[in-house]
Parts: sequence; C-alpha cells; structure tokens
Amino acid sequence: MPYRNATEQHESTKHPELKALIENNLRWADHVNRVDPEFFPRHYRGQRPEILWIGCSDARVPETTIMGANPGDIFVHRGIANLYTPQDDSLNAVMLIALINFKVKHIVVAGHSNCVGCQTALRASMLPPTPETQAIQRYLRPLTALARAMRTEDGPPSLDLLVEENVAQQVRNVLASDVVAADWKRRGADGVHVHGWVYQLENGTVRDLGISQGPPGSVPGVRAADLWR
Repeated sequence: MPYRNATEQHESTKHPELKALIENNLRWADHVNRVDPEFFPRHYRGQRPEILWIGCSDARVPETTIMGANPGDIFVHRGIANLYTPQDDSLNAVMLIALINFKVKHIVVAGHSNCVGCQTALRASMLPPTPETQAIQRYLRPLTALARAMRTEDGPPSLDLLVEENVAQQVRNVLASDVVAADWKRRGADGVHVHGWVYQLENGTVRDLGISQGPPGSVPGVRAADLWR
C-alpha cells in the first residue's frame, strides 16, 4: 500500500487529540526544514548517539526534552520504573546495539521523583504476598522485593529513598550484565561508563547520585590512548 500524504485525512485525525499531534508534527517538520534543510536527510542516513538512556516510561520524563538534546543525540530504552534484569531481552538487545553498533560512551540509568512504578511496588511491599496474576505485578517483582528488603523497624522506606536505591540497584544490574562485561573486554579502558541519575519532577533538574563506574583503568573524560602519551 503506498504511503499517504501527511496532510491527507485519515482515521487518526477523527480523534481531536491525535489530530492536534499530527498538526503539531507538520508545524515542527516545516520549522526544522526551514531552519536546517539538511536535518532530515542527515538523520535519515543514520545515527551516532554517544549516550544510552535507560529511563522510565512516565510521560513527564521525555529524555530529549529535559536534557535539552536533539533527535539523534540519545539512544533510548524506557520501561516502568527504569528496571533491568538479565532476562530482559528487549533491553539486552538495545544495549547490544548501543555498545556494538554505536560504541556509546555512557549508559545513564535515570529514575525520577514521584515514580508511579516505585509507588506501586512500595504499596505492594506493605501487603502480604499474593499470587502475581497481572503483568505489572510480575514486572515489578524485583522492585517490590527491594522495597521489602529496605523496610526497618521504623517502617517502609520513603518513596524518595526507594527511587534512589532502585536507580542504584539497576546500575549494579547493568554493570553485572554480560553485555557490559563484553564491552569492557572488547574496548578495555575505553569501554562504557554507567551512571545513576534522578530527575526531580518538582523543579526539572537532574541529580547525579555519584555512583558512576567505568571499566578498570579508565579515567573520566580521558581516552585510554591519551594516558600513554
């Protein structure tokens, strides 16, 4: 079936909220074409992002927007509560492409304040365990277990503390992954660095948790070859 013209009436435009998005897209594309006529041909040819962003699906945390970046700058995987497990083949595939095809320099695990996924896991951790009949229950199982493990005699952890510890745990999970281990073996001291950040919804700023880690022998901001000059 041939492509329709972008301005042609079709099913989506019968919904006002989708019609508004399509009209916004046309205005944006027109603006970009006028400001930078080579933008779309350049991006059509390929991408070379230096950063992989592992973030939350939350609609309030669009990585390109909040970081003041452009399309093509950040390779992205987003899921509820920015979780990673070794069995997550979707994210494993994204990391493989990022590290092998693009040789990204950084993986950023980005959580955010007032995270609904963390709220859900926190509530579940305060209840007796029940059969996991829903996808969200099964998906959040590691996060619910983390929230239970953080409980003290004073009660459950605060939501803010769980958000931070969840980011730290996902950083540890990524660092322990076969994909990152293979990258460090392949690239040595020039391998990927993994970082943990929290985006503050209340003021729009990103907070670095200070848990970054790179391959053995690496120096932040310095290529391995430059260390021997």
